[in-house]
Amino acid sequence: MTLLQMSYLLEIERCGSINRAAQHLFVSQSALSNAIAEVERELGITVFHRSNRGIALTDEGRTLLSQIAPIVERSRKVSNYYSERKAENRVRLSIAAQRYPFCVKAFVEFLHLVEEPQVEVRLKEMEMSAVIAEVAAQQSDLGIIFLSEMTEPFIRRSLEEKHLTFHSLVRLRPHVFMRRDHPLSKEQSVTVEQLRSYPYVAFTQTDSNLHYAEEVVVGTAADFDQVVYVSDRATIYSVIAHTNCVSTGSGVLPDGFGDERVIAVPLLTQQEMHLGYITLQGVELSDKGREFVEILRKIMAEIGER
Repeated sequence: MTLLQMSYLLEIERCGSINRAAQHLFVSQSALSNAIAEVERELGITVFHRSNRGIALTDEGRTLLSQIAPIVERSRKVSNYYSERKAENRVRLSIAAQRYPFCVKAFVEFLHLVEEPQVEVRLKEMEMSAVIAEVAAQQSDLGIIFLSEMTEPFIRRSLEEKHLTFHSLVRLRPHVFMRRDHPLSKEQSVTVEQLRSYPYVAFTQTDSNLHYAEEVVVGTAADFDQVVYVSDRATIYSVIAHTNCVSTGSGVLPDGFGDERVIAVPLLTQQEMHLGYITLQGVELSDKGREFVEILRKIMAEIGER
């Protein structure tokens, strides 16, 4: 008698029906009937009485199940023990980030360096308030955000309240995203005033506080006659590529990680984007976390040299 057959017998007795047991076990009724027949033939006993009302244990069957139940339970505990040990040895890293293509580039480069056989890594793209909440709740090891001159005092206070530290990576002049044949695409640079003639596309935010906006032109979206809100990066690229909509951001569109239909033109503004990552105070990054940060730092250094 195999351990699998023992498990089948216990489930049939628990369900009181071969049909219900088959549904719970995701096997056919015939497979369970065959298992019963094989056990009964091997041991020379009758395990279940069968009738129109279903099945019931015989006295011999009751004795058999009382002996095999501890064996099946012990097997389950052994499997759980080693599964938990395996899970403990798994290399884990969770990264929360605002919706930046260069973060995806860094994540892909990081994946190429992972050699451990048991790995669980995550990249979660989300709005700034969610990134901060993720790291504060220790759901992510680090978060990628940006500060501007306008938002920095508020964001730093928010980080301090949540016991988070901002680590600077690079400061950048913001750019305007637009389609390649946009009326402003031939300009060497554009002003905010020029942008107001066109629809402005922005990411939706569950938090209405403008300090959490992902676009650099914080506080001016309301000044546009037409504002379009979308919820993901692929959609914002498609909207820009097929309309006169514009948006603002870092201007960094890494080859293979942006959208060839979209270009970035420098924005004439005194405001800078201060890109960096946040961690929980007093919590050291893991080796894998530091590896990812170094990749991101290298990409940011290349961006800063442009």
